Amino acid sequence: MTKKALTIFLSLILLLPVLIYFMVWNYYAINIPKFDDHALKEFILYYSQASSWKEKIWLLFKQHNEHRISLTRLISWWDYSLFGSLNYRHLMTAGNLLLLAVIPLWYELLKKNKKPLSALLPVPFLWLTLAFWENMYWGMAAIQNFGVVTLAVWTLYLCINFKTLPFVISLILAGVTILTSGNGLLVLPLGALLLFLTGNRKRFALWLVVSAVEIFCYFNWYTKPESNPESKATIFQFIKGYMAFLGSFAESFPVADHIKVCFFMGIVLFLVAISIVSTTLFRIVRNKYSQKFERITDLFCLGTILFILATALIVVYSRAGFGFDTLVTSRYKIYSVLLLIVAYLYVVIPIRGSFLSPYVTSIVFLGVIFNIFSYHYHLVDAYNLRKELTTSQFNWTFTDKELKSPADTSFAANIVEKTPVFYNKLLPLISVADRQTYAGNSRGLTELYDRTTFKAGEENLTIENNTFTSQRLQDSGIYILLSSKERYYLFPALRTRNTSRKELFLKQYYFAPGFRANIPFSEMDKGLYDVALIRQQGDQTGILFQNQKVRVKETKKKTVKVNW
Repeated sequence: MTKKALTIFLSLILLLPVLIYFMVWNYYAINIPKFDDHALKEFILYYSQASSWKEKIWLLFKQHNEHRISLTRLISWWDYSLFGSLNYRHLMTAGNLLLLAVIPLWYELLKKNKKPLSALLPVPFLWLTLAFWENMYWGMAAIQNFGVVTLAVWTLYLCINFKTLPFVISLILAGVTILTSGNGLLVLPLGALLLFLTGNRKRFALWLVVSAVEIFCYFNWYTKPESNPESKATIFQFIKGYMAFLGSFAESFPVADHIKVCFFMGIVLFLVAISIVSTTLFRIVRNKYSQKFERITDLFCLGTILFILATALIVVYSRAGFGFDTLVTSRYKIYSVLLLIVAYLYVVIPIRGSFLSPYVTSIVFLGVIFNIFSYHYHLVDAYNLRKELTTSQFNWTFTDKELKSPADTSFAANIVEKTPVFYNKLLPLISVADRQTYAGNSRGLTELYDRTTFKAGEENLTIENNTFTSQRLQDSGIYILLSSKERYYLFPALRTRNTSRKELFLKQYYFAPGFRANIPFSEMDKGLYDVALIRQQGDQTGILFQNQKVRVKETKKKTVKVNW
């Protein structure tokens, strides 16, 4: 094979995980706001009505929880200005493209360390997976959580570059990084440390001055948020959470206890990180390199690992009050995988000659396996999230039994682009089923209803089924419809992962039999509700009411105090 043909072949392999990633994203992404996304509608409303540049600057830089999310707000405004409405899929796209921008940096590092293109192959398979599903499908979080990582690593790399222009760009990127997410502030002390180690006093002094100005501006009108509950974790629990955070990439491994494997892999990666930090510091202090770029690589990896370890410390300390499971959530897995691909650099860069190819081939194989595990394990999460988003939109859109979207022509009501949703086809069937107990063309609903249990508690309604076996994806599945005299509510019946490895990997049976819905009364108005099951199977839909009723008491909804 010629060199040109080999380059094309390797490029196609590198594009494969990128293509898969965006195809899966496109299949489940939907233009519906999630949690903090709603704050962006308010931002656009006030920003468009701002009468002075000072007011616009304040709106752009104002605090959001413990962060300043100016980059997210700016992209939201650009999207609104360009398309005439805000589309959260566009924000997700921007965030996912920021995630993708890490790969060219790894290409640069490997190329300048005289490694062939094949050495880059494991990186996209490790980096682009459904393990990041929560950020992938959440407009604001995609830009914030993906953006801060990409901007941070590029800032650390450019600030130690030999040339002047990259250093100037790093000063600008540092400002953008801290205005993307709170932990972006870490690039300021880390950049200072790296510049101090380079011995470039002028750059070090300039970096300190710029950092001082940025820190002053950041904290000048900063208030501590009250939304985070106080952590009561012991030292042992804190350490356990820290290690699980670092090893959270391993959650998708096909083992019985996912938390334990995260904890174990976290210990391994922590020891690897400490080893790399101590080794690089020793080499940097000795300053005996055969090539100049080897020193740049050491400095970059040192800064990146310290960024990961410090971020882990901040997250575990500030989020431990929400529970241990929060620390291995998809939102933070990017730091675990980032540590993994930094460690990969230290495996592959020192290898010379004919030994390189077998090592890279083995790691590519492991990367592909990890990629497959991640997609199979987390597909259920993406599926459930889409159902949660669509049903929540149904509930805030239709507030009476007319099932007509409010004819609100105000500016605020039309900021977000209108998006077709699967339940639009359900609307005429819902009214029919409410009158005559059944509507649609899906068979077997009576048997499904009879095999489903309904248990009303003091604060919630629990619905369970252990026999439903459909493996349809996207919007297919079971939904719960509740009907009172005044209005309807729609809730998703969530699926769980199939624990049978044989069925999961050989038959592509992603879901375990059955479904479950836990419906909090705090999400509903008080009243007596009839309960129906909706089965959506591709083009077939069925809605069935039987004699199941539930009385909902007035229940106060728990709210978290926010500063936005």
